[in-house]
Amino acid sequence: MLRFSVKRRDELARTIVPFFKEHPLRTAKRFDFERFAFVVQMMEDKAHLTRSGLALIASITEEMNRKQRSRYLESSEAIRQPSQLDSEMKIWS
Repeated sequence: MLRFSVKRRDELARTIVPFFKEHPLRTAKRFDFERFAFVVQMMEDKAHLTRSGLALIASITEEMNRKQRSRYLESSEAIRQPSQLDSEMKIWS
């Protein structure tokens, strides 16, 4: 597996976004990427510097990486029972 780290917005706009537009994801992440690419473009256009632009970016990002709750997490085996230490109040001096 390869890992590529990006630290600058212009690298996102000029390298990552064009790559994934040319080689689209084939999973549900494709929709998150489309939102992500739109936000990157908004930031390139400096929309994040206005109150309304920032609010729009925030509303878009709230919809990203949403997953339905896993039905397996609701099984009795997966539900973590609190230990006695969890229920005790710890006082730090």
